[in-house]
Amino acid sequence: METAQVNQPVLRLGSTGPAVKELQKLLQQRVPIISNLKVDGIFGEVTKMAVEVFEYRVFLKRDGIVDAKTWKALYAGKRDDLPVLRRGSRGDDVARVQDVLKFSVITAEYMGFDGYYFGVVDGDFGAKTEAAVKAFQKDRELVVDGVIGAKTWEALMELAAIISHIGF
Repeated sequence: METAQVNQPVLRLGSTGPAVKELQKLLQQRVPIISNLKVDGIFGEVTKMAVEVFEYRVFLKRDGIVDAKTWKALYAGKRDDLPVLRRGSRGDDVARVQDVLKFSVITAEYMGFDGYYFGVVDGDFGAKTEAAVKAFQKDRELVVDGVIGAKTWEALMELAAIISHIGF
């Protein structure tokens, strides 16, 4: 891990300074869809929105706050601490997968189908989540085992990037 990642401060709406400029440069690379993002050292609403889009794409908590996990993912361009998830798994990562696989009306219209997950976003990897993951894996021509490992995470991040273009 680079030293710069460890020494970066936690940033949020209202933060200013060189670390915010560094953040904005990284966001311009990672989230080019936010075309009005300026490198001005001021963490305003546009920077917060870009952070939230990035967090969504890499399955981090979407809070617009740049902490150590967000910095690390920004430098890497992805999250490298994604767990293997399967039936019986519980927690925030499961909820974020459910959220991405459960299409909004706008997303469904854009994608041309209703999505993969039709249950409650509850962070509980049960039968409905497993069925959604298997359908997603089949569509992406992955091994259809209902387990979210590295290849499925990669495909989910690609889907999240597409969805983030449409809007939340």
